[in-house]
Amino acid sequence: MDKKKLLLRLCKELTSAVEYFYHEEDAGLKAHFGEVLGRYASLLGNIGWVITWADEEVQDKVFKVIEEAFRKHEEHRLKCRLEEWLSWKIGEVVESALEDKEGEKEAQQTQTEMEELPF
Repeated sequence: MDKKKLLLRLCKELTSAVEYFYHEEDAGLKAHFGEVLGRYASLLGNIGWVITWADEEVQDKVFKVIEEAFRKHEEHRLKCRLEEWLSWKIGEVVESALEDKEGEKEAQQTQTEMEELPF
């Protein structure tokens, strides 16, 4: 499945959650709805960062994670909600990408400092 279709499908899942929980008057369900929205917000924020700032390899990893999540969800192999699983897995990919970027930045700074030494 292409990236656009995966994002649209993820947004459809969010829309379904909103439609299901929005008019509930039960305080427990409202709290659950808030948790679901927060999880999707974090998830979509990470995906937005990946699309905007990460290299193509990281983007491919994230979209493979999304595709795998939908496949597992359809096969009823997830032991938690879809957005929870996606949030954890994509969070791991984003964390790894940020560590790699930070490592590259430190290496560049060290190299620059070494080149600027007067002796």
